Amino acid sequence: MNNKLYTTLRMLSIVPTMLFSASLLHAQSSQVKGTVVDAKSKAPLVGATIKVLGTSTASSTDSKGAFQINVDDKNRVLNISTIGYENKTVTLGPGETTITVSMDEQTQQLESVVVTALGISRAQKSLTYSTQQVNGDELNKVKSTNLANNLNGKVAGVNIASSSSGPGGSAKVILRGNKSASGNNQVLYVVDGVPINNQTLASQPDNVFGGQRDGGDPISLINPEDIENISVLKGASAAALYGSQAANGVILVTTKSGKQGRTTINFSSSAQIEQAVSTPKFQSQYGQGSGGKNSNTSVFSWGDKTNGANYDNVGEFFRTGSNFTNSLTLSGGNEKNQTYFSYANTLAKGILPENDLMRHNFNLKESATFFDDKLTVEGSANYITQKLDNAPTSGFYYNPLVGTYLLPRSLNIADYENYETFNTSRNLNEQNWFSLSDSPTTQQNPWWIVNRNPTRSTRNRLLLNGSAKYKVAPWISIQARGSVDRTSEVWDRKVYASTPNPLGKANGNYNYTNTTITQQYGDVVANMNFNVSDKFQITGLVGTSITDWKTEGVDFNTGIDGLKIPNQFFIQNTTTPVTSTLSANRRQLQSVFASANLAYDNWIYLDLTARNDWSSTLAFTGTKSFFYPSAGLGIVLNDKLNLPEFVNMAKVRGSYAVVGNDLPPYTSLLTNTVNPYAVLTVNDIAFLKTLKPEKTKSFEIGTEWRMWNNRLNVDVTYYKTNTTNQFFKVAASQASLNKQYAINAGDIQNQGVEALVSLDAIRNDDFKWTTSINFTYNKNKIKKLADAVPEFSLTGENQNNFASKLEVGGSFGDIYGQDFVRDDQGRIIISEDGIPQKTSAYTKLGNSNPIWQMGWNNSFNYKNFNLSFLIDGKFNYDVMSITQSVMDGYGVSEASGAARANGGVSVNGVTPNGTPVSVVDAEKWYTSTGGIGPVSSQYIYDGTVVRLRELTFGYDFNIKDSFFKKLRVNAVGRNLFYISKKAPFDPEVTMSTGNALSGVDIFMMPATRNYGLTLNATF
Repeated sequence: MNNKLYTTLRMLSIVPTMLFSASLLHAQSSQVKGTVVDAKSKAPLVGATIKVLGTSTASSTDSKGAFQINVDDKNRVLNISTIGYENKTVTLGPGETTITVSMDEQTQQLESVVVTALGISRAQKSLTYSTQQVNGDELNKVKSTNLANNLNGKVAGVNIASSSSGPGGSAKVILRGNKSASGNNQVLYVVDGVPINNQTLASQPDNVFGGQRDGGDPISLINPEDIENISVLKGASAAALYGSQAANGVILVTTKSGKQGRTTINFSSSAQIEQAVSTPKFQSQYGQGSGGKNSNTSVFSWGDKTNGANYDNVGEFFRTGSNFTNSLTLSGGNEKNQTYFSYANTLAKGILPENDLMRHNFNLKESATFFDDKLTVEGSANYITQKLDNAPTSGFYYNPLVGTYLLPRSLNIADYENYETFNTSRNLNEQNWFSLSDSPTTQQNPWWIVNRNPTRSTRNRLLLNGSAKYKVAPWISIQARGSVDRTSEVWDRKVYASTPNPLGKANGNYNYTNTTITQQYGDVVANMNFNVSDKFQITGLVGTSITDWKTEGVDFNTGIDGLKIPNQFFIQNTTTPVTSTLSANRRQLQSVFASANLAYDNWIYLDLTARNDWSSTLAFTGTKSFFYPSAGLGIVLNDKLNLPEFVNMAKVRGSYAVVGNDLPPYTSLLTNTVNPYAVLTVNDIAFLKTLKPEKTKSFEIGTEWRMWNNRLNVDVTYYKTNTTNQFFKVAASQASLNKQYAINAGDIQNQGVEALVSLDAIRNDDFKWTTSINFTYNKNKIKKLADAVPEFSLTGENQNNFASKLEVGGSFGDIYGQDFVRDDQGRIIISEDGIPQKTSAYTKLGNSNPIWQMGWNNSFNYKNFNLSFLIDGKFNYDVMSITQSVMDGYGVSEASGAARANGGVSVNGVTPNGTPVSVVDAEKWYTSTGGIGPVSSQYIYDGTVVRLRELTFGYDFNIKDSFFKKLRVNAVGRNLFYISKKAPFDPEVTMSTGNALSGVDIFMMPATRNYGLTLNATF
């Protein structure tokens, strides 16, 4: 047989064998069908991945949680995984072809990943500084019109005070204490790794008269439903890569993205009502007049006893507010492209009449991969439009609370709800009020203010982000990002005729402002990852960025003569227009930066960062750029010290960083200005070329422990920061041609301790309880000022006899004011005519910043029921109430009425000639110690407050084979009651989010209690 024939026969004999083997193999494979569901709710899980272990065979669940997959009899082990759930492995029995897999929700991961500076994700154990994360579900438990308020009590090291500006008002967010005397102490907000515009459109009150509008804050317009999670980067080391903008810490927001799989639609709705709490207490025994005699023209309530009528004037004026928020999100995509879209609307009514807010949020986010997943492109567009009517102001000007609170107690405010009467001689409506001559407080009919001194604002914000990341090689990728954040607002105030001076002119007046702030940001970053050896890895980045801010617009008011034609509000209707173009406030920051994280054997981590900034605000100084580094070391102990098995992670860490902060814009060179009437204004402030940027030096050490399968977590940090080169304006010498000049000086120190303990206390099939406690202690101290600056006043000394000052040895937020004159025995000096004497010099009376804070958060789940509550407290600080002092001076307060009923105020006093005084006439006492010029020491209160911050109770419905995949209904409440409160107002509410007026109440809006229902449905 020749070779060719032999080969042919051999091949023919192999063919049947191959066919037989193929048929045998086919016979040994089978199709398995199944369903993947949530272990608790039994709801189907869409998009879960099912793999046959040891093979490349995979499948995924459909809209009903169903799947089918072919398995080999030799490989009958399936692995099921999906986001948010623990991976599960299932071994199929012989001949088993139908299964149902129940998935447990994922608990905290042992190797948890957190988002850090520039949007980079890193393993928690590799960080050398303190951070804290809050997930999006936590932020959406009880909705607020400002997202920042939802962080209150949940993050260690953060002090949050909400403004008294009603719905949509801003919040003051301070991380690890105030650091800058003249600069901004607010945190930097970053969305998806890109800083957003932190400048505001308007200022809040910086004096007792008020009247300014709240400019909002960067985060107040964001839709909470768009947020995946928030990372709080507390120290300078954590925020060093963001440069001078992040000198006060960073709140980093990561938004939701589209998910691979079937499109998921989520609808959430929240309906809440809002009521005033912690309102002042009034007397109802004495009526309109002075000296115990009635007078229908008096603005005071020191008259004779009333007929017993008890008018609830505050309740008659305030209304029940409401907040309705609805949000719809869509998420879906495939392996190459994902889409996320959301729409939300908010309709809120404040407790003041005519105070209404309407907001619409639109968000579109796209991500896609190309070139075998080497190129990742992302883009998002976020548009917000908001209309706000009659946002409340604090202080005496344009404030309806002044007239509401001070109305003589024998008068019924309901009689003035018809706030205007027709004047036939002027052919117009005039204000209807019992008296318009109270010039110190400029009180008016409160309904007149909200209807005839109205404010309107329309705010639009467009935030565009785009990024492209290309993986050049397995160890390096290059990313370019850019963003535009543009916010514009049109605001006006109409002041009708018969509004008294100094607020209104004879025919009325009109104010109009149109402002636009634009921030443009761009960066290019190269991310690298090297495995030097089996035990040594290096990850790092180098990059450059540029940020450009521009403010522009116009401002108009009708000037000293007001309107020509009464109550006709347009720009041409005046003979004395004051029109100006807002200065094109331009600022730019250019930067280069680098960081490296060196890991040895996954237990020693060294962090190094460096950044150099060139700021336009330093253009005319000798220091045109500034450099700041950071270094941190973290050591994971549990793998190397043979700690008990229940210790999942034990880490110690420490870091040191320097962060710069440039000067305010246009301070290194000022020029003369010309107003619209060609009048030259000569600059009288000298700014020196020796000015330097502010610097914050930060040191922290800490430890983290995770135990018992990650069920107990403990994180403790000690930190100390010193901010030097403070920017001050001081008086120039008389020989100088300038009134002021600027210097660098000072050292403000903050040191404290933060602790977070979280416990997964109970976890079984039916019942779960998780609890966490966060604790913050911060002590601020003024270490240095300068020889030329013995003290620095943030408020200035004014007619209300208080000030916030910085003095060496004191603290940021110290409140100064007047006290009684006393003899060497401590007795109050009472004049012969019964008037207590007060000092002319100011003394320190207290401090407005809490020394320590605590929050206790709990979540319970029993079968389909859920309950959560948050209790938090702020302790050991002081607040001042000018509201209470004025009410006392006018005789409307409960305290003044009780003193009259008791025959006077009990005192330990003495006359100048030595005669003891034990009782002072109530009217003499309160009109001399309270009112517009109070004895400040009498109106300092302990600010300690403990409250039930949040409470939710809900039910998850079991829904099978229906249109809905998940359905939850919750009853919710915020600020439901105070467990302890000593001040006559809520100490957390603030007049201003700036440095001044912290802890001072001057006819602020009261705090509110919110409660209602929420609905969340997924389909």
